[in-house]
Amino acid sequence: MLWTRYLPTPPAAMPIMMLVAMGVLLLLSACQPKTPTETANRHAVKGAESVSRMAVAPESVAEIKYLMQQARDGGDIEHVFQELERLMLDPSPVVHQEAAFRRAQLMLAGNRPDAARVMQATMDAYPDHALVPYAYVWKARWWMQQDDANATLASLRKALVHPRLTRELVDEVFDIGPAIVQYADEGEAISWLLSAAQIDVSGRDSWLRMAARRASLDTIDMLMTNGSLSPDILPAFSLYAGRAHLMSGDMVGVNKIASSLSKLMPGSAESRQLQSWAAGEISAATIGVLLPLSGKYARFGEQALRGVRMALAATEFDQYITLRVEDTGSNAETAIKAYRKLANESVNIIVGPLLAETTEAIAPYLKYGIPVISLTGRTHLAHKSDALFVHTLSPLAQIDVMANYAWKHDAKRMVVIAADGESQKEADMFVASFESLGGEVIETLKMERGTLDYRDVLNQLRFETDDDQLLAELDEELNVFLPEMEMEFRVPVNFDAIYLALNGKQIALLAGQLAYADISGVPLYGSSRWQDGHLLDDRGRYLSRARFAISNLSQEMDHKDPAIRQFNQVHRSVWGDENTSQLMSLAYDTMRIATMITSRLGLEKQALFRELRDPDGFPAMTGHVLFDASGVGQKQLDIFSIKKGKIVPAR
Repeated sequence: MLWTRYLPTPPAAMPIMMLVAMGVLLLLSACQPKTPTETANRHAVKGAESVSRMAVAPESVAEIKYLMQQARDGGDIEHVFQELERLMLDPSPVVHQEAAFRRAQLMLAGNRPDAARVMQATMDAYPDHALVPYAYVWKARWWMQQDDANATLASLRKALVHPRLTRELVDEVFDIGPAIVQYADEGEAISWLLSAAQIDVSGRDSWLRMAARRASLDTIDMLMTNGSLSPDILPAFSLYAGRAHLMSGDMVGVNKIASSLSKLMPGSAESRQLQSWAAGEISAATIGVLLPLSGKYARFGEQALRGVRMALAATEFDQYITLRVEDTGSNAETAIKAYRKLANESVNIIVGPLLAETTEAIAPYLKYGIPVISLTGRTHLAHKSDALFVHTLSPLAQIDVMANYAWKHDAKRMVVIAADGESQKEADMFVASFESLGGEVIETLKMERGTLDYRDVLNQLRFETDDDQLLAELDEELNVFLPEMEMEFRVPVNFDAIYLALNGKQIALLAGQLAYADISGVPLYGSSRWQDGHLLDDRGRYLSRARFAISNLSQEMDHKDPAIRQFNQVHRSVWGDENTSQLMSLAYDTMRIATMITSRLGLEKQALFRELRDPDGFPAMTGHVLFDASGVGQKQLDIFSIKKGKIVPAR
């Protein structure tokens, strides 16, 4: 998910050859061995204590290092190739071996014919060279350009298991891999995730949860019986796999996993837990549902209710569950009456309300013994009551993630653009979050509602944010070397990125106008609000540098997740189409959580609250969710971009 910071927009007079060379530079900059300082400033999930082993980063031959720097600086790439080919004839193995790797690296970066074969031949010729694990990462990035998820993960896995893996490569691999997993076949995805778990000790639980969720029961059985799982990851993987099958109501799967682990590790804590789940009796439970089934928000309430009913139908023990559904309407008084009615009927847990207004209205009346899981997007409401939890896919819950992502990718000065006349909550929250990290928002623009042409506003932004210092330096140099003449320079802007608190239709309209104003050399960031069906109206022509959070349920994406496919198939079989929604999916996941902890685990009152705050969280179709101490469901997010008119994982 990590990508290299883009170069600033070049002056208009820059030669065409320089522009071509810059394209190579963009690919190379993510492929070079980095210094420890550079690595520490990147994606800060891995530290010295978190990886199981690391080799020392290789040192480059001085002459080759100079040539590679020339390539990165936009020099004559053909001259660089000629010099590397000359050095490949050098009698010193240190020189000619590195020269061969660097030549192959440049071929991959430039997507030259036969590049992959040349790189593989070089790796086969020098299998013990320190650059071999780097070569696997270079090949992975090349395979990404070919849109081959399986080959990408295979190369990344080989880098992870290589004995000369370095710390900087760990960061590189873990930035690329997670978003690719969902597009790869099951076998390749599981292999990569388990390799990541072996290397990343501090993040091991997350990798194992992802592997357990992705693996089919047959794959789990094979892994547990053929020795593929080392003793240090076998118990945790088995427990997560058992929990995932428990969550789906697949007790056959839970029993099979429990039986396998009891043979391999009898008496272990994980084995005892699995046996307890497998032997547990199903308890009768009453689940309340609070949704707006009348009034102007009724259609949203019906979507959520459809998700609730689908979850109940997919549960093997649905006959043990009684569903009590009450209409909150869209006003406080109706919602309070509906909640009191459910509370008096001794429900074990409540799914809903959906609206922020009705959630806030019932908060003072909540009984601590009955947890309420609201679907509102207003996460701050969770603080209103200890009995209130919030499970949401709202873009507002993504703000901190996107601010951190931008910050870690070298955005220190930003512009925020929002639509005038709409809620400024997203823009305001992003500004606050980004500034809390130490960043600076130099401008906040509000695009006038009802207007289609924003070029004047964007041109003014471009004028006001020119890098004045660089412009002054250019003027000084030209005054020395050239006669006086009228020239206009387009210098880089003095900000690093733009956050667009807009929907997809507005993004598609604005993207071309940003390019018209020559604001096209900076990344664009955003939330899942972009996913409204209009983002690709112009096939994403001006959005190659956009990075945004998106629901993994997007129908524009090719899903390999069996849970999502099953959900879509069930909906099609019942309602004749796959027109599902994020809200429907969120309600489905919430109901699955409610049924598991009440009927399957047989928990009541205070025990339900403890289980909801379990640090392992809950596997869910909409993304693994962990309810924090305040009751807010924290979701794991992936970042996406646009390539060739399609939404793809960000590089």
